[in-house]
Amino acid sequence: MSQQLCKRSEIEKKVAAGEAVKEQPRQVIRDRINGQIISNERVPEALPTYLIAMQSNTLIYNDVDVEAFNREVRQQVARILDAIGDERFEKAGIAYQQFIDQYDACFEMPSMSVLSEVKRRGIDLYAVLEHQGSRLAVELGIRNEPGKETVRRFNAVTEAHIHLFFYMLTLNLALHNKIDNVQRQLRMKLGLLDDRLRTLLNEYIYANENGYIQDGKPASETLYGWILLEQNDLGAAWSIYSAESGPKKHAHFADLHAAVMSVYKTSSYKTVDDIQYSAFSLGGLSDSRAQIALRLCYYLQQTAQIRAYLDELTQGSENNETEDATVDVRSLLLPSASQNATQ
Repeated sequence: MSQQLCKRSEIEKKVAAGEAVKEQPRQVIRDRINGQIISNERVPEALPTYLIAMQSNTLIYNDVDVEAFNREVRQQVARILDAIGDERFEKAGIAYQQFIDQYDACFEMPSMSVLSEVKRRGIDLYAVLEHQGSRLAVELGIRNEPGKETVRRFNAVTEAHIHLFFYMLTLNLALHNKIDNVQRQLRMKLGLLDDRLRTLLNEYIYANENGYIQDGKPASETLYGWILLEQNDLGAAWSIYSAESGPKKHAHFADLHAAVMSVYKTSSYKTVDDIQYSAFSLGGLSDSRAQIALRLCYYLQQTAQIRAYLDELTQGSENNETEDATVDVRSLLLPSASQNATQ
């Protein structure tokens, strides 16, 4: 049976009115000598803001964060539609706008029939965004020398796609307190987007200017080399390393860093410029390539967060692949859920 929840906004109103007191959160306790954590209790204030969060021993529904997400998406809609507004993207633009509008309207007077209809629109939108996303991923391939317009359109379609997963999850919860359908469609389609993003990221890291990935290529001649040697941006290199899929060519980031920097020790060239020219002259590497790779990493972080929503919602379940949520979100999404179920 799913656990009852309370809304974060209601808790905050009580705190603001002085009807409740917000105590200090538990803190991580570390051993002074070796720095190891000796208390693994969850620290509420440090938790990521998912749909559902644990605060002390109370489960809360983050309606404040969900509404903030909805507002942010509405603000982005115009930009996304502008990027996919020409004739090639007509179906994607119209379908996306219709879905957002219908989603907003369906929670004003929710019923099973209306929620189901909006979910059907979302399923149709999945196919449209997958088609356009796959086509744009090909256009974004390095050998095609993508321009700013291609990048802008790819970003818009990918953002719309990620928004859709969040909305479909909310619809599934509102309909049946489930995170997915029996066919595991949400998980499957999320996996397809993940694979497309990771494949493209792998190309941007390792491929030459013709899109060919050569095995055994020195680390200094990959995108890591450009970011560390040319841009001197350790944080960007770490972000890409963290998002890279499959077995990494270097087991630890420190090994990758050392492999890139070894070019200065082993090279027979005399100047730094000569060393860098040797590493970068045939790779088609550039600042814009690094920027696109970082954007791909950002989208992979977003899909990972959707997966975190699924884990949070099924926490405590005997089978973490179950479609049923272990918390009752539906009663909070639909205050009159019991009445709506009969309509």
